[in-house]
Amino acid sequence: QNDDRLQYDAFYRREAETTWKVLKRGLWDPIVVWDTTSVPDGTYVLKIAASDTPSNSPETALTGELESSSFEIDNSPPRIELQPAVRPNARTVSFVVRDESSSVLRVEYSLDASRWRTVYPKDGIPDSRREEFEVVVEDSEPGRSVIIRATDAMNNVATAVAMLQR
Repeated sequence: QNDDRLQYDAFYRREAETTWKVLKRGLWDPIVVWDTTSVPDGTYVLKIAASDTPSNSPETALTGELESSSFEIDNSPPRIELQPAVRPNARTVSFVVRDESSSVLRVEYSLDASRWRTVYPKDGIPDSRREEFEVVVEDSEPGRSVIIRATDAMNNVATAVAMLQR
């Protein structure tokens, strides 16, 4: 460390690609903030190039690069697929939660926008990209709404509303 001032360039690429794309050039701060909503979901790698050119002549300037480990970008919320009621006057809401990129983390429901209650998948633990759920509403009246909120492992959230049958 000779206290030279460093300048950074940041690049990214999808894991399966070979061409680096410029994220930011000419950074003085070693911290880069990236709004990942600007790229599709997938597996990515970052590369940071550092240079002490601002503090040295072109003949003595040094540069270095470092690539990150691969990481996932997932900005897409899960999908909630409501299943049709099996019988009239049903007090049961059945649904499937799917996520293309990460596992289902948490599912909750609310009756007519009251407090949120956790619901567990039929297999007992939310740990995969597809989970089946069933909510039985004990104190139900026809026309009430069951609001469902699903969160994936990357904290993307989706909601859906099911109406109790008359």
